[in-house]
Amino acid sequence: MSESTIQCPCGRTIHDYSDYSLLYLKKEFGEGGEIDILCKNDYCYLRELGYLKFSIDKAKKVILEKGKFYAPYVTWNATRMSEDRTVEILKQHLVDITEKLVQWQKVMKSTDEEKVQSISEEVIT
Repeated sequence: MSESTIQCPCGRTIHDYSDYSLLYLKKEFGEGGEIDILCKNDYCYLRELGYLKFSIDKAKKVILEKGKFYAPYVTWNATRMSEDRTVEILKQHLVDITEKLVQWQKVMKSTDEEKVQSISEEVIT
């Protein structure tokens, strides 16, 4: 395993941003949400490695509020490599996930549909 290869505690090797799965979680009756960053190993005991939290402004622009990997995942890799190297690689993974992996148009569409549904429910009740 090279010095630039990240590893999930379950043993799965993570070379770059494409080795993660994403799960979009909607906020109830709000604009925005959270995207969980998951290990692709179905048998991983951690499964969730981090998250992206975002909101959508009135101009329909996505505002990334926070991106983070959880401590067990970071610590596992910091003990294998130096902490500085781990932080550097994982920061790049977060940037790449945000820019290359997240399909923001689909997220926006899903958020718009949720808003329409919540407005409809308010009118009906």
